[in-house]
Amino acid sequence: MVVDADPQCNASLYMLNDNEWADVLYDYDNTSIYKIFEPVQDGEGYIRKEDIPHYPSNGFGVDLIVGDTKLSLMEDFLSGDWMSGKTGDSRGLRTTFLVYDFLHKIQDKYDFVFFDIGPSLGAINRVVLLACDFFILPMSSDIFSIQALSNISTALKTWGSGINRGLQEYCEREGYPLRLSGTEVSTNLKLLGYIYQQYTAKSVGGVTRPVIAYERILQEVPSTIERELSNMVIPNISIDDLCLGSIPNFNSLIPMSQTANKPVFLLTSSDGIVGAHFSKVREYENVMENIVSNLLHNIERYD
Repeated sequence: MVVDADPQCNASLYMLNDNEWADVLYDYDNTSIYKIFEPVQDGEGYIRKEDIPHYPSNGFGVDLIVGDTKLSLMEDFLSGDWMSGKTGDSRGLRTTFLVYDFLHKIQDKYDFVFFDIGPSLGAINRVVLLACDFFILPMSSDIFSIQALSNISTALKTWGSGINRGLQEYCEREGYPLRLSGTEVSTNLKLLGYIYQQYTAKSVGGVTRPVIAYERILQEVPSTIERELSNMVIPNISIDDLCLGSIPNFNSLIPMSQTANKPVFLLTSSDGIVGAHFSKVREYENVMENIVSNLLHNIERYD
């Protein structure tokens, strides 16, 4: 399953064609991610398992929980309950762990659940990340990605200490730990790895490499992660193993993929693939296979 938790809804626009998107957009019964958050805000408790909205993305072969621009309206509500949750307040904790509850309700149905989140350190991303086992860092080949690692480190440490303090105070006051969906609530978010985008590349000895200016920045990534996020690295995983792979610039293949609403490696001649495009499609597939292999390797090392 893919969950579009970014109010910009880019994942949903990519994974659904125009007709499918229109079906969801004009479904007044609300089949988007907003349906998971709304009952908690209204004081009705968590969504029932049978009411969890999911839509098949035929082009990608996965279930999708469609994004919703209204999700951005949840920021103030989530922030308010976060403050009370840090003091052990039951309502505040249950709001903060609404995504945690959702995940435990569907855990027997899916092998993997991926969240697409926006580039922020706001309340929506906080409730998502506190519920997840792992997070992956998408890196650009620029200095801003390096600087962002410090902000991410600070936020995750603050969130972790705040919620653990709240859970401890709840347990001391109630005499038992907070349990949701039959499971004692805990957080143990780990860094699974990072992927970086090569914006500009050249061929050296038959090997594609980023130009020197970008290469210097990329060389800083491992040491910066080790300095800022070492406490979140999976035990027995080296810093080098955290690099899941790099994605070259595939130019015109990306808009073709977006128009066809399918992954690049599934594009065919009917989608506009001609001539040299076919070799680039195969190259993209190899890139993705390498990333997935490294990702699974790190998960297995953690297990």
